Amino acid sequence: MFNRLAKWVTSHPKKIIGFWIVCLLAASVFALKLPNVLTAGGFNDPRSESMEAQKVLEKNFSNQYSQQLLVVVKSSQYTVQDSQYASAVDKISGVIRQNQKVEDIESYYDHKNDAFLGKDTHHTFLLVGLNTSEDEAANFVPVLEQQLKSQVSELADFQWWVTGGPALSYALNDATKKDLTFAEMIAFPVMIVILLLVFRTVASTVLPLLMSAFALGITLAISYFIAKDHTMNILLQNAVSMIGLGVIVDYALFIISRYRQELERYNTVEAVQRAVATAGRAVFFSGATVAISLSSLFLPNIMIFNSIAVGGVIVVTLAVLVAVTLLPAILTLLGPRINWGRIPIFRNRDFSKGWHRFASLLMKRPVIFLIPAFMLLGGMVYPSYKLNMQVPVASASILPEADGARVGFEVLAGDFGQGDVFPVQIVLKAKQDKVFSEQNLDEIERLTTEIKNHPNVEKVLSLTSWNKDWKLSDYQQAYKSYDQLPDAVKDQLGKLVNHDRGDTTTLLVVSPKTDADSKESHELVKDIRKVLQTGAVDKFDTYVGGQSAIGVDFDQRIFDNLPTILVTVFVISFLVLVISFRSVLLPIKALILNSLVTLASMGMLVVFFQEGDFRGAINSITPVVLFAVLFGLSMDYEVLIISRIRELKDEGHATLDSIVQGISETAGLVNGAAAIMIAVFGAFAMVQVQVVKELGFGLAVAILLDATVIRSILVPAVMRLLGEANWWLPIRLSSGRLNKHKRSVDSREGLS
Repeated sequence: MFNRLAKWVTSHPKKIIGFWIVCLLAASVFALKLPNVLTAGGFNDPRSESMEAQKVLEKNFSNQYSQQLLVVVKSSQYTVQDSQYASAVDKISGVIRQNQKVEDIESYYDHKNDAFLGKDTHHTFLLVGLNTSEDEAANFVPVLEQQLKSQVSELADFQWWVTGGPALSYALNDATKKDLTFAEMIAFPVMIVILLLVFRTVASTVLPLLMSAFALGITLAISYFIAKDHTMNILLQNAVSMIGLGVIVDYALFIISRYRQELERYNTVEAVQRAVATAGRAVFFSGATVAISLSSLFLPNIMIFNSIAVGGVIVVTLAVLVAVTLLPAILTLLGPRINWGRIPIFRNRDFSKGWHRFASLLMKRPVIFLIPAFMLLGGMVYPSYKLNMQVPVASASILPEADGARVGFEVLAGDFGQGDVFPVQIVLKAKQDKVFSEQNLDEIERLTTEIKNHPNVEKVLSLTSWNKDWKLSDYQQAYKSYDQLPDAVKDQLGKLVNHDRGDTTTLLVVSPKTDADSKESHELVKDIRKVLQTGAVDKFDTYVGGQSAIGVDFDQRIFDNLPTILVTVFVISFLVLVISFRSVLLPIKALILNSLVTLASMGMLVVFFQEGDFRGAINSITPVVLFAVLFGLSMDYEVLIISRIRELKDEGHATLDSIVQGISETAGLVNGAAAIMIAVFGAFAMVQVQVVKELGFGLAVAILLDATVIRSILVPAVMRLLGEANWWLPIRLSSGRLNKHKRSVDSREGLS
């Protein structure tokens, strides 16, 4: 296949280049539109109980809004009870109410509701219900902030912050875009320096960067058409840039290096064909492994993972296509000019001799190298057993510290307590009769009392607990004359029962003593569900919702799918590597070593992020994405090294000689490619969005270990111990096409 591809590419170079240029020009129009159709949502399981609870509330309560903003107000001079404070809030409310997207505004001054009163009485907040979609609500945030800045500037002694779900989403979108630009501004100059060090010529350095423009630009355009019709998260862009930059530059590096090597012995066309048939084959199997690993992220069927998988799979596929078609076509036209712009200071350096001496020494004493390498990995793997995965659904810690939405959120959480702001919501839907019937009120009272006795519950607000001086009989009597209750009472009860839509659904609002994203609040959600499942709740269908429950369900969805992801990646990667290496033991060895690198990377995440972070947890997205991305990317170097060793073995060299020569020829290239990957991932580790920072750091550590400890030491040492068993395969996989190509070229060039 690769022999035919090589001949086709070298026969039609101008047509191939023209085709890719047209594709890039067409793609550039749509690539620029991609950020406008991406969202910051997706950190939930749409099929979970918590999301079902949200749907029931939205359907049955006219005053429950799926999109709500919180405008936090603070004054150091006045208290919320002062008339000056009331006037300021009235002014802010007036500005907000001008907008058609605003359906309702609640504040302390409606019914003197203490839930809107901060602990020090200098803080309050406005609850703004919006009649918009998630994306429209997020896009409304900067509009509202600008209105407030221009129209309430005279409130000199007051501060305000717009926060809540839509504001946090907009802030994440904005921060992600800025982080992407920041990371690329760091990564590109570093990549140029590394490529110059590896290639030592200007022309060879420019080509990989040119290939990245084609792969990234077309990927963004394709992603736009997908995101236009299917909701995708903003992290898709980060995935495309983070994975794509490293992959396409590495693949170009592999092929250009092999082409320059072959160009020393063959004419241009033959050199290109040999590069495609050898390095191109390695690139194909590397890309297949990466794409398969990333495809495993589709298994949980959660939007955030789907977004990363879509971006990653598309950019890797295009990276392979560009590397084996466009790049060889350009090389065919360039010929020896690939060495144009040689940098004199690097002209006579030959690192392969040093690697040859190192590999020869390693072949003589493999165990001496194995023991310290495994000890180092073991020390880095050890902290991974403490890994605590949790998605920060009700947290702003994912955002930069100075962001207004995060500051407002932290002010709110600090002075009001997240238990009141982000309570656990228990939705009770009556199976028969109205919720006001005596039997139903009896069950509501029993549940209220049982849940209130939980050690982590501050209070429970329900139809039988909103007046602390009343008994159950008082509530039952009052609800018989519901229409005669004061309007202020009915307004507050409107948050607990769907009186305007049939009196069939009610809500228990549980305020935890701990923050919504804490481990204790997550355990409370699980305990409440156990109470509802084992407490013989006969009168109601029950749903537990709220931000803590959304986080619990999202994490559980990941945990449930993790074994399937692991097995899928292991099995399919094994099969691909068996075909590539024509061996059984080498793929097993690769899977084991890759697993160690992944665990070591997670161990370092625990040390530097989990134990250094006040949340005491790693974003549950990080380990899953890290595994999928890393398991594919680290195979790049495995495939390149083993493919070269396999080539030498097929040419008749002894196994030990093949290992030594294969390592000496590829080690410098692998280290250069790894340096590029580390530069890209390291740049993303320096951004401000926490989940991107975690991914960048984890991948940079893993690639560093992979290139140094794994590929330079453990791979050759283990192969030395295996000896001829490296090539054991119970069935015969033919490599005739590749060998035929080699023989035909060798005979024409007079090689033996």
